[in-house]
Amino acid sequence: MADIEPEGSCGECVVCCEWLDIETEGLSKKAGVMCQHCHGGGCGIYETRPSLCRGFFCGWRIIPKLGPEWRPDKSGVMILTVIEGVPPQYSGAEIGFNFVVLGGSAAILRPGFAEYLALLVSRNVAVYLSADSPRTLINAFLAPLVNDMDGVRRMLTHIYGLHLEKRKQEWADARPLPP
Repeated sequence: MADIEPEGSCGECVVCCEWLDIETEGLSKKAGVMCQHCHGGGCGIYETRPSLCRGFFCGWRIIPKLGPEWRPDKSGVMILTVIEGVPPQYSGAEIGFNFVVLGGSAAILRPGFAEYLALLVSRNVAVYLSADSPRTLINAFLAPLVNDMDGVRRMLTHIYGLHLEKRKQEWADARPLPP
């Protein structure tokens, strides 16, 4: 695995403080809820933060070729590593990557996003997409399109739309119906 960026390279980004589901001793929070210890530009208990937080590094911090425009708060995408359950046919890397789209369709359509996902797919790396929803392995959908970036963008936008519909339905199902 690549070297992790130096301490403090998260800058002002606190996306993980909001979008990760954390259940550990001393800290319990749901995804989509800002951590009670986050104070805008960082962690209020940084020196004593839970080991789960201490050991977390988003994909932007561990993939050396990603520039500053990929930082989650700038790109609208948080990249999570997928270690368990990667199908054996995707042996291009030891791990897969889940691209969690938090910045809407603009994050998908920004320059470089479709190209990078197509590159990973062409290298047989497991690529997943989610939108604060269960992830979808998208290699089979993108593989026939890797040389057609407009097609890749359309497919990514379509899959993202399906995730939004699923999430919308789950939220509706979770709310009690009025009497």
